[in-house]
Amino acid sequence: MAEKEYGEIVGSNGRPRFGIYKEPLESFDLKELRRYGKDATGPVSAFRLKRWQYLGVCNEEVIFGLAVVDAGYLGNMFTYVFDRERKELLEFDIIHPMGLATEIKGNSLSGDVNFKSGKTDVSMKNGADSISLTSAVKGKLRAELRFERYREAMNIVTRVGLKGFNYTTKESGMAVSGTIHAGNRDFTIEPSRSSGVLDYTFGCLSHYTFWNWASGGGFDREGKRIGFNLVQGVNETGYTENAFWIEGRMIKTDTIDFQYNDRNILEPWRLVSNDGKVDLKFYPEGERKKTLNLGILMSNFHQPFGRFEGTLRDGAAEYQIETGFGFTEEHEAKW
Repeated sequence: MAEKEYGEIVGSNGRPRFGIYKEPLESFDLKELRRYGKDATGPVSAFRLKRWQYLGVCNEEVIFGLAVVDAGYLGNMFTYVFDRERKELLEFDIIHPMGLATEIKGNSLSGDVNFKSGKTDVSMKNGADSISLTSAVKGKLRAELRFERYREAMNIVTRVGLKGFNYTTKESGMAVSGTIHAGNRDFTIEPSRSSGVLDYTFGCLSHYTFWNWASGGGFDREGKRIGFNLVQGVNETGYTENAFWIEGRMIKTDTIDFQYNDRNILEPWRLVSNDGKVDLKFYPEGERKKTLNLGILMSNFHQPFGRFEGTLRDGAAEYQIETGFGFTEEHEAKW
């Protein structure tokens, strides 16, 4: 792993500090950034920078997610609740030009993320030990949640093409407490049986991007808390963000092969790492999907929700997952 120079994304040589870090970065100041190439002068356009925070929680009853996105030329908030028993999905997706409804301040350790639009009010407050989420969306979906953070997160800066970069902090499997009200149902989120997910991202991404993502958590046969964050297609240049957690301890794993039927996304998936540490099966129960084309912005995604089972390995230790929950994703984006 790379040594921690500062808490900054730009190093003393003016280049992004590519590598994996033990602690989340705290400063995203790009004033000293030296863009690659002799003709690369001036600051990075704000329209090229993307920043978001996603929080999710899953258990035997429900899978919930909410994200606030600053894409430079627009802001976006999406949230959803998937009722696993009824196989019902309630979702909302709100877009504002120029990010007028969006505010992302600070970093993943200390900062606020807000989105306000009409009857929708979302607030995330990041702390070193916990993250709180309060949301009220169009009078139909309310959530008050507290995520207990790990001491070990996946913090990574990767190269994107010749001139880009991407930073992300990921944590999966965290204990979560609180309540979710969706439509005519109330869900009590108990930390002893729920798993939380954090995705905090800041970067200068490719105009066209494709990725697969899987995230979630649960418990192994012995009752140990587990979580996993697995990707294919992004953050694979020099380093990968693939990892899983056992009782809050992070185990790094290598590249992941997502095996699934792209013509029938709801057939079972298999996720296998090339180092043999991950071998998971995913059984979809429902999905969130959307195709959006606004010219400068295109998003075509499928996000199935469901159940995971399989094996995680750390040396001679094996962890058999029988009660794992979460989602996978296929996402094609132009931004």
